[in-house]
Amino acid sequence: MQIVYDDAIAGRNVIFESILDEVIGGASLNVARLDTTKKYVKAGAPVYYVPATRVMELCKTVAVIDGGSTSAPRVGKTHFFKVGDVIGDGTTAQVILSIDTTSDDYDVLTLGSTIATAATAGTKLFQGTVSGSSAVLAYTPNGVLKNDVYIGDGNADGGIVTIGNVRESALAYPMPTLFKVALRGGTSGTGTSLITFTT
Repeated sequence: MQIVYDDAIAGRNVIFESILDEVIGGASLNVARLDTTKKYVKAGAPVYYVPATRVMELCKTVAVIDGGSTSAPRVGKTHFFKVGDVIGDGTTAQVILSIDTTSDDYDVLTLGSTIATAATAGTKLFQGTVSGSSAVLAYTPNGVLKNDVYIGDGNADGGIVTIGNVRESALAYPMPTLFKVALRGGTSGTGTSLITFTT
């Protein structure tokens, strides 16, 4: 007798093609800077890790979607930005004055002034330090999360991959070019991580 299955089995969302090195024992993720209503930070998220304290900071990113403006961009809802954060595109950065989360499909960030690319779908925005003409990152990534981390109960531990290959199409958060350069060892090639990306 032949058994026929009608239901297809969904494929796994594989993030890592290879892992060659990681931070043994992981580190504690600082959630004070995050919107903890999101509950989970997904594997593959870029992080900045401090070995001396074994604390890591999430390097916040978000992608622009259609329908917003240069001073009030629409963005996907899987971000961790908060009011008061500085957000930019690598050329210009502005302070987030408010976040409208009423839509089920997107959030609207009201900015202190304009970012020229903020109305262009696909633009990858990330957290900076000062508003104006600045490409300074709030945190420069030196690893990516190995596993999903639950943040609903405060600081939580997670693994950090420092050398390996990541499937960019599987990531929950956009990966700006500046982050990719940093994760490949920086422009000087002397950084502490070596993460490469495939589609």
